[in-house]
Amino acid sequence: MTQIDYIRHLRDVEGASISEIAARVKCDWKTAKKYADGSVDLRQRGRRARKKTAMEGFEEYIEAWLLEDERLPRKQRRTAKKMFEDLLRIGYQGSDRTVRDYVRKKKNEMRSGAKEQVVRLEHRPGEAQVDLGEFQAISDNQRKTYHELILSFPYSNAQVCIVLPADNGTCFLHGLQTLFQMIGGVPRVIRFDNDSAIVAKILSAEERSLTELFKTFQWHYRFQAEFCNPGKGQEKGHVERKISYVRRNNFSPPPILDDLAEFNRTLHEAMMADWEREHYTKGTLIRELWEDDAKQLLPLPELPLDIFQVFVRTVNKYGEVVVDEQLYRVPQVRPGTRVLIKAYGDHLEILDRHGEAVLHTVKRVYYQKAENIDWAAELEIFINRPRAAERAVYLRALPDALKTYILSAPTLKERRQRIIAVVTILREYSLDIAVKAAEQAVSDGRTDVNSLRMLAALFASTAAAEPSPLEEPWTPSEVAQWRPDLSIYDLLGVEAHGR
Repeated sequence: MTQIDYIRHLRDVEGASISEIAARVKCDWKTAKKYADGSVDLRQRGRRARKKTAMEGFEEYIEAWLLEDERLPRKQRRTAKKMFEDLLRIGYQGSDRTVRDYVRKKKNEMRSGAKEQVVRLEHRPGEAQVDLGEFQAISDNQRKTYHELILSFPYSNAQVCIVLPADNGTCFLHGLQTLFQMIGGVPRVIRFDNDSAIVAKILSAEERSLTELFKTFQWHYRFQAEFCNPGKGQEKGHVERKISYVRRNNFSPPPILDDLAEFNRTLHEAMMADWEREHYTKGTLIRELWEDDAKQLLPLPELPLDIFQVFVRTVNKYGEVVVDEQLYRVPQVRPGTRVLIKAYGDHLEILDRHGEAVLHTVKRVYYQKAENIDWAAELEIFINRPRAAERAVYLRALPDALKTYILSAPTLKERRQRIIAVVTILREYSLDIAVKAAEQAVSDGRTDVNSLRMLAALFASTAAAEPSPLEEPWTPSEVAQWRPDLSIYDLLGVEAHGR
C-alpha cells in the first residue's frame, strides 16, 4: 500500500514521468503506469485466482457417504480406502492421503473411537479358523440379514468365504463342506467358537459335548477340532479380523443380493484375487505362502457327506407342515398324517412315516431379519448433493423407472428438483405407485413435482378402486397355479384325420 501511495506522489506532486517512476521504484513500466495513471480499486489489490485443490468438487460425495453410513450398521460402513477407490472411478486425481485426511477430519466432527490392543500369535501351516458373521444386503426392496462363513489360514493369511441364508447347523456345515471343496482339501486342525450348531454343552475348559450332526461331519472329514474358551473370541483372532476385513471390502456399502448362488461365485473370485497381495509382515504373496498350507491339507473323501437333519411332523388341516416356523404345503396327503422330513440346507424332502417313499420335495425357506427401506429418507440426503446421487447406495436398488427419472435429468439443478419430487411422492404413496408415476412422467415428458404428484394420485385412486383377490388357503398351490396346455388337443384332431 505504501509503494502505491509513493507512485501516486511522484506522479501527481513531483510530476515524474512513468519511466522515472519505474526507475526510482524499481518496478515494471506497466506496473508504474497502472498505479500512476490508472483507475485502481484497492479493495481488489492482492487478490489472486484461487488454486483449485484436488479435493474440490468431491467433498459432497464424501459428506454424503458419511451421512449414508450413519444409517448403516457400523461394521458395514465405508472405509477411507473404499471412498478413495470410488472417487477414482469418477475422475478424482488426488492422492489417497488427501482423501484419508478429509475423511478423518469429517469423522472427527461426527464421532470418535478407540482401538483395542490384540496379541500376535504364531501359527503352523495347515491350521485354520472358522467364524460366522452377519451383514446386511438389499434384496426385494428390503434390508435383509445374511451370514458370512469364513475359513481362514493364519500362516498364509489366506481366506475363503461363502454367504449363507441362515446360521443353523445344516447351513453351517454345508457351507463348511463347500469351503473344503473350494480349497481342494481339509485343514488338519480347525478352531471354532462354542456355537450351538456344533457344541451341545461345555463340560470343562477342554471338553465339549458335540452335536450328533457335527460329530458325524468331523468323523467324515477327519480333522481335529479345537474350541475357544467361552467369551474368548480373541483366541481365534485371525478369523475375527477376517470377518471385518471381508465385510469392509466386499459388503460395504450393503450389496444388492438377488441370486445367492451367483453372488457366491463372484465372492469366490474376489477371495482368489485377494491372494495376490503381499502378506502384511512376511513380504511374500499370500498365494505363494498358501502353497505351504495346501501341502498340509488332508485329502477330500471320495464322496461328500449328505448333511441333513430329521424331523417328524403331522400334516395340519390345510395340508401343511411346519419347519422352523415356516409353512410348507404337502400335496395329496391327508390332514393328520405323520410324515418324516429330511431337512437339508437348501431343500426339504418329505417322506412317509417310515422314510421309504418321498412324498414331496420343496425348496427350504428361511425367515430372515428384514426391515423396509425408508426410500424418502435415503434420497433426501442428496437433495443438496445431487452430483453424488449417482453413487448412492440405495439408488442402485431403486426400480429402474425411478433411477431413470432421477439420473436422466439434463442438469444438476433439474436432478435436484427430480429428487425433491420423488421424495415428496414417496412420503405420500407406496413404492409401487411412485414407480408407475415415474414411468408415466418420463413417457409423457412431464417431470416436475406437480405432474408427478398428480400422476401418483391418479394411480393410487385407480388401485384403490380395483378389488383385491380373496385369499383362499385351502386349494394347494400346485392346483391353484396349474394352467392346462390346450395345444395337446390339436394333436387329437391330427391323429384322427390321419386315421
